[in-house]
Amino acid sequence: MIEKINHYLEMRRSDENIDIDKSWKINLECVNSFAKIAEMCFSYGNFKDEWEYSQFYQNFDGPELIIKSKKTSCGYRIGLAQNGIYLSTDLRFNDNLRFMGDDFWSSLLELSTHKGFNFEEYEHISKERKNKFPELFTANKSMIYRILRKYIFDQTDADFREGSSSVGDFKIVFPFETDFVEQIKGFCTSFQIMYQLNYKLWKISDLKNKKN
Repeated sequence: MIEKINHYLEMRRSDENIDIDKSWKINLECVNSFAKIAEMCFSYGNFKDEWEYSQFYQNFDGPELIIKSKKTSCGYRIGLAQNGIYLSTDLRFNDNLRFMGDDFWSSLLELSTHKGFNFEEYEHISKERKNKFPELFTANKSMIYRILRKYIFDQTDADFREGSSSVGDFKIVFPFETDFVEQIKGFCTSFQIMYQLNYKLWKISDLKNKKN
């Protein structure tokens, strides 16, 4: 499995001209290795769910496997960064953040303690609203504060459409030099937390739909 990923990295770093068929084969073998990592994550978490993971994107640094939970429709990604292999997700059903208890935020903080973790906001609050409340944007150190700030600004925006926002992307990069067994352990434990976060948010909407 790791050999196929390393083979792709060798191709990426090589100046040799490789024919299209060979390049495509190496690319697919790398994606299949990501799929095997995903399957180990599924097995570790023992989730009562089914998965779609037959598609991938070809990014600048390499392929990115797209994983989708059939139960919650939430997405996860395994791919190559410049310095390692990453696992990432974004929270769906963000309208339900107001229903989350302390256990939800504790899990998110636990995820953030994993080495290589990064939180990135890629949807931003309008300049007009920032200018109206400038003091709320002088503090950006806390991830939870930034998430709740985005959530509250979205919910109080007259133009906000329910379910349209993102509070950010959660990514963990496992450096290439890390022992592969340790990488797999990290993938499994991180994926489990990511899934639980999204599941808790989804469950609120699921219960509402069942009542209706």
